[in-house]
Amino acid sequence: MDVKPDKTETAEGADNTIAPANAKVLKMPGVQLRVSLGKNVIIRVPGADRSYRGRIVGFDPYDYLIASVRLPGRIRDQLSLGGQIIVKYVHQGTVYGFKTTAFNAITSPTSLVFFAYPSVIEKVELRRDTRTKCNIDARLLAEDAEYECMVVNISATGCKATVRAGVRDPIARLEVGETMVAAISLGTEGTLKLPIVVRNIKREQGLHILGAMFLDLSDVEEERIGTYLERMRRLSR
Repeated sequence: MDVKPDKTETAEGADNTIAPANAKVLKMPGVQLRVSLGKNVIIRVPGADRSYRGRIVGFDPYDYLIASVRLPGRIRDQLSLGGQIIVKYVHQGTVYGFKTTAFNAITSPTSLVFFAYPSVIEKVELRRDTRTKCNIDARLLAEDAEYECMVVNISATGCKATVRAGVRDPIARLEVGETMVAAISLGTEGTLKLPIVVRNIKREQGLHILGAMFLDLSDVEEERIGTYLERMRRLSR
């Protein structure tokens, strides 16, 4: 990431492991990183077919950060020798990301990844995509619960889901900016488990309507969503 800070550009032709091709990216110095203990993050190893949810449990400003995250043994072994990772997080409703170098990954006393403070961070500004109406069976996975839901529209960058839940269910306390995982069944394209960030919430008599943005997609996941959307448009004309 040998780039000049404070530079706005599109992600066309760039490494879209940070941002999808339909996004604008503002590059900023790493000293502007807004981090706090407990901050939820998404971590991906370049080339891996999925990402992993974790949270920041320690840091030394401008030096290193520590995230609590459960990783498969092969990825953990790779990072214990050092390696590149991609980190994404949400701050005040905006997605930020950066590439950095992992120092180590351990399992005792708990699963932790140590990585370098970034020299450059990227603020991702997604353009609005046209949503395609649908009725897709899905599940929302949170740390303390799992919910059946219906995805009622979807695009390459996000979706809208409806969930029926009572006032005492944890989802009734869900706030804008929180992250979850959406397991979405796309028929012949299979089921994708996608990290999402909630952008808006509407509640009507026990029905929770969540507008969400996909927080991290691999190239394969983007392709599968694109194939599904093309099939939907072709068959619904």
